[in-house]
Amino acid sequence: MSRAFLTIAVALLPALVPEALFACAACGFGEDESRSAYIATTVALSLLPLSLIGGFALYLRRKLRRRGRSEAPQRAPDSITTVVTATSGRR
Repeated sequence: MSRAFLTIAVALLPALVPEALFACAACGFGEDESRSAYIATTVALSLLPLSLIGGFALYLRRKLRRRGRSEAPQRAPDSITTVVTATSGRR
């Protein structure tokens, strides 16, 4: 058998058994139950990476906000209050 004949035979094999081609849910010709399961799985797997990225971004945002609050500069005390307190303690 030549290689060309074998290649042509393998290429034409799907034409001989078209029923087997309709078994795949991705083809869109499957049963309604398998098609809905395929679509639900596709939606879930499409949203999973987006939700992971969004969750991580939200986590970083909250963490940075908390860090910013804790490192916020404190209001400087009045210079008069500091002087009065400092001098009143020496008596």
